[in-house]
Amino acid sequence: MRAGSHSSSSVPDGTRQAGTVTRAVEASLARIAARDPELLAWKYIDPDRVRRLASERDSLPEARRGPLHGMLIGVKDNFDTSDMPTGYGSPIYEGNRPSADAAAVALLKSSGAVIVGKTVSTEFAGWPPAVTRNPRDPSRTPGGSSSGSAAAVADGMVTAALGTQTLGSVIRPSSYCGVVGFKPTFGRINRAGVKPLAESLDTIGIIARSVTDADRVYRALSSAPATNFTAQAPKLAFCRGPNWHLADDDARQAIEHFIEALRAAGLSVGEIDVSTLEPLAAAAKLIQDFELWRGLAFERTRHFDQLSPAFQAGVRAAETLTFDDYNRAQRLGRESRRRFPDLLAGHDAILSLSATGAAPAGLGSTGDPVMNSTWTLLHVPCVTIPVLQGRSGLPIGLQVIAPRYADDVALRVAHWLHEFHGRAQRAPAEAGAPPNPA
Repeated sequence: MRAGSHSSSSVPDGTRQAGTVTRAVEASLARIAARDPELLAWKYIDPDRVRRLASERDSLPEARRGPLHGMLIGVKDNFDTSDMPTGYGSPIYEGNRPSADAAAVALLKSSGAVIVGKTVSTEFAGWPPAVTRNPRDPSRTPGGSSSGSAAAVADGMVTAALGTQTLGSVIRPSSYCGVVGFKPTFGRINRAGVKPLAESLDTIGIIARSVTDADRVYRALSSAPATNFTAQAPKLAFCRGPNWHLADDDARQAIEHFIEALRAAGLSVGEIDVSTLEPLAAAAKLIQDFELWRGLAFERTRHFDQLSPAFQAGVRAAETLTFDDYNRAQRLGRESRRRFPDLLAGHDAILSLSATGAAPAGLGSTGDPVMNSTWTLLHVPCVTIPVLQGRSGLPIGLQVIAPRYADDVALRVAHWLHEFHGRAQRAPAEAGAPPNPA
């Protein structure tokens, strides 16, 4: 079943009393039925299956409930699922029924989550745009490739959703849709059962309504200890770039205003020069294209005519890349990963833009991943939080970047900044003035 949602509150996670999961599921299904015909966030939902899962969760005694008990989660359609079709965003795999769950899906289930359905992915988590629309403005893209996951969370259909990022496919759509997106350190979440696009870049990420919900899902998937959200104010560095010149004036002004607000509140925010990282975005794109040409060998050699014209063109372009091209790009990535800790110079995290601006008008593109691909190649954890806003009123994400393996730091800093923004928004409203749009 294909189904379609925007509420101001998160979907309940069903942890308080018997029957709560069923009530949360019914609210979710009603929201999807009302909204998804317009937004097209879901590739597959079976309401009877979801209701059965909710009933099973409600019947469990307290002692057998997992850490994600009753949390409603969407799963991108490039994750294998044994109880739902997995199409990888391509007609080649229409109706495909995997025999096993992806590792991340199995861990969600064993942690007590209710997987509501499969969210729309772009073709093989690449391009061109899929059918999904942005809940903030349906005439605009939700971003990609985790299009359905970001839209479903932003519209209040589910509490969280899984996505994947090869260049910018978790952080950018989360920014466009105004939700939290978390791309962990490369390899922190096992990718078994996820259709590869580029094996040295692909990272499983989490899209959620709050940093704490993203953290809960991350801990269930990675076995990481709980993040300490009560720590002191972080040491931050503002980063204009790399590729700062590609961001629009609206986005640049929004982040600079936020940095000014942090400094005005007494927080020390340094600035760092990351111009040496400028070539990494192009290197990441080259690595992606070189690896997808080989990784999708079956599809391009046996089913080329079933690839979209845009994907066919990308495959043809990728064929021209040489091993020397690829090796140079990989060497640049390795060298940059070694040097990156020195750039932080005593700071906990870097602050940068999550996208070049608000969601672009129209549905002909998923937007430019250039503000994300550098960090993806560096294999570092990134969190986007919806604390910036353009003149159009649409969200622009603030991206928090921490060193490799410091995923807890990235989440802690993001949570602190999200809370700071909330306090700043409440203060003028409580004083009778309109809230600051930043």
